[in-house]
Amino acid sequence: MSQYSSFDKTLQFITSTKLQELEKQRQAYHEHLQTALEKANAISDPRARAEHLLDAITTWKGSGATAETDNIGEGSLHLANLKIWLSMCDKDPSLTRDKVHHWIELLERHLHRNTLRFNCAKLFGELLNEWIGSGDSATEAYQSLEESPNTFDTSISFIEVGRKELHDQREKLEAIWRTFFSEKQATTALKTMRESIGEGAEEIWNIEFSIGTVDTTISSLLASGLMSEEKCTALRSFSDNSMILGELVDVLKMRLSSIDTWAWPAEGLLVEMRRYLNGKYRAFTDPDLVDAILLHHVGLHWQVKLKKACRELYSSKAWKNLSPPTPNIEKQRYNEQLPDEHLGDSINARRSRLIDSQFFLTQLANSVYDINTPYDDTADDLSVSDGDYQNSAFTKQNLLYMMLAECYFNTAAHGSFAIIRSDFEWFGPSIPHETILTVLEFFGVPLSWLKFFKTFLRAPLYFKGEQSNQTRIRQRGTPISYALSTFCGEAILFAMDFAVNQKTGGCFLFRIHDDIWLWDAKSKRCAAGWAEMQKFADLTGLKLNMSKTGSAVVGGGDTTGLPPGDIRWGFLEFDASRARFVIDQKEIDLQIIELRRQLNATKSVFGWVNVLNKYMAFFHRNCGGGLTYAFGHDHFTDVVDTLARTWHELVPGTEGGAVGHLRRVIKQKWDVDGLPLGYFYFPIEQGGLGLHNPMFDAYACIKSFEDPEDLECRKEPQEEFKDLLEKEVEDFEQAREQWEQEFKNRDRQFETFFTLEQYTSLREHLLKSWGSTYGKMFDRRTTFDMEETPLFVNLLGPSDWKHLGWYQKWVTTAYGEDLVEKFGGFVIVDPTLIPIGMVKLFKDSRVKLDQ
Repeated sequence: MSQYSSFDKTLQFITSTKLQELEKQRQAYHEHLQTALEKANAISDPRARAEHLLDAITTWKGSGATAETDNIGEGSLHLANLKIWLSMCDKDPSLTRDKVHHWIELLERHLHRNTLRFNCAKLFGELLNEWIGSGDSATEAYQSLEESPNTFDTSISFIEVGRKELHDQREKLEAIWRTFFSEKQATTALKTMRESIGEGAEEIWNIEFSIGTVDTTISSLLASGLMSEEKCTALRSFSDNSMILGELVDVLKMRLSSIDTWAWPAEGLLVEMRRYLNGKYRAFTDPDLVDAILLHHVGLHWQVKLKKACRELYSSKAWKNLSPPTPNIEKQRYNEQLPDEHLGDSINARRSRLIDSQFFLTQLANSVYDINTPYDDTADDLSVSDGDYQNSAFTKQNLLYMMLAECYFNTAAHGSFAIIRSDFEWFGPSIPHETILTVLEFFGVPLSWLKFFKTFLRAPLYFKGEQSNQTRIRQRGTPISYALSTFCGEAILFAMDFAVNQKTGGCFLFRIHDDIWLWDAKSKRCAAGWAEMQKFADLTGLKLNMSKTGSAVVGGGDTTGLPPGDIRWGFLEFDASRARFVIDQKEIDLQIIELRRQLNATKSVFGWVNVLNKYMAFFHRNCGGGLTYAFGHDHFTDVVDTLARTWHELVPGTEGGAVGHLRRVIKQKWDVDGLPLGYFYFPIEQGGLGLHNPMFDAYACIKSFEDPEDLECRKEPQEEFKDLLEKEVEDFEQAREQWEQEFKNRDRQFETFFTLEQYTSLREHLLKSWGSTYGKMFDRRTTFDMEETPLFVNLLGPSDWKHLGWYQKWVTTAYGEDLVEKFGGFVIVDPTLIPIGMVKLFKDSRVKLDQ
């Protein structure tokens, strides 16, 4: 039995056991309730009847048990108090029969609410079992295809390339790089880089494995998305067993010591096709577990060494900069003549920090302890952490915000802004091995390691349905999701980064792997960079993807030498005439059709909810994600309208949209009706379906556009830069008057103040006001909390209410009232009866897409 089937069967066994226990308790409570009500109906004395019902509540010890110290009736009646009051009824005339009947009503309602909870718990179990057996979700990173799709060109990995062509190509590559490194400073930087890589190669050969390093490597390997679920399960079991980790240490030491003779298994590697959320496919290989750990560990070490060496080159004088360092004498002048409030965190300073933290070889690990998810433009990972700069979705969004901030600044300050966006066609699978080896050799990788890389690249492969003895040797490309593949790809692309930097006189090529963005105030620089990218592609045997290539010029600049096509990001298209992104509604139409198809293909309620939640998050992210100040009110309106249209068109002809559809399905399958609205939206941990409302995400920042104390809250972001431009003369005059006043009777180092032209030249390099406005473009618009209500605060407790996230507060205030009416609180199902393991599996599972 495989590791995966054991894991799967264990979870199903636990789930089945809990659900059986739940049904036992449901039946027992039903009998308890019926007996209690029958006896109560036979009691004529109101006080005795109330005492009997109180006893029925406090004697039930199963799920949903209520002690004498608890409250019922939405917190209005304490049972210990009630016991005393009932004993006083015959003595105190203020405790009237009406009062006792009110207590009886509360007690009976509480008893019936427990029945409703048990019924919902049973429904939850049935929904869970339906999902388990449906195959709607997959726990692996991406679900594999049973058959390779006809639209995938499997031949790309096996193209034979002529030896003469490769030889000529190699000579051209080396010639052009020798030209770039011909200057003295560049020659010195290249020598340093080669020495650094050579030293790193020796260190990698002598890696010391330990239980700790192997365990860390396994965690990183699991995050890479490379391994099948079966092997991921095995890797997790390795991490839980120190004896196995110790054995792995010994094996890995032996394999590393003979790395120069390492080879793939003779029977080859199976190629597995995996489909992504946006419909694209990628071909994965699934290596032996020990090989996978070894290759990942070695790959991480090479990534770290390459990044360190490249950063040394980037920091050297060989790397050109559009903004040369400010001479010390000029710095002294700024400090004397400009007030402190004018100087500070400039655009240049902020730009440099962003490049260093997010856009400089961001795919390479900073240390071997990084848990770094490889970037792929098809990725559908929904967990975006604001603090995780290695998360590709977050980094990609920040690239969008930066592009907009640069557009607004350059248009205001220089009157124009040009941008190019492109990527390579099938970059990973199409890189000629000779190109990889030539680049690595040029950068100083020793011949002993080049032999290993050649073996790694030339993997024997076969597809499903082929015999393993019919393997074909990969002639081009790198396998997906290997740390070594990322290393090889980034080495090549850094060579392009450097080439573009040299040809443009200092532009930085913004890049997330092969997703390429180049911009500048001067379109000629962008044209020079584009020409160099094309030249680089020709020399390396790569092909630029013209279907994803485009350019734009804001402010009416020269478009000569720029590539045709639109600038696109997700579902957004850049409108140069308005200097903003607009949502491509035709693309949304196609996505809605695909979403309906995927929803129709599900076989369970949980699967349907899972698909819908993840697709709507995919929609929202590709419309710009959580709005920052780089987007104005017009874009906010577009996002709201687009998500609303999508939400309404999900289930055509069904009243109530998503909830209406779910109500109908649950009624048809399980004959359960009358479920409150909150049942569908509350978390599955509380017994709800966990449906996510995308309109809450869209409206979360609405107050930032409707602040009554800020009359300019709806101002478009580019207007803020234009306002700074208009205020510059006033700021300049104030600074000059202040300087002349302060140094009127004092010695001063400089006799004359800046000219206005000199002052305005500091916008990008020193002036705090411009830097602050630039930085604001990356700030997320505040998501506001719903105002608390006494009912909800009393039920949750003041501290629990405060600790709820903004989305939870929106769900509670929007849908909580009907839950309280039905269940007396926010817990639909007793948490102890929910199979938490399966709930977590459901939340972590990825959509199994219909092929």
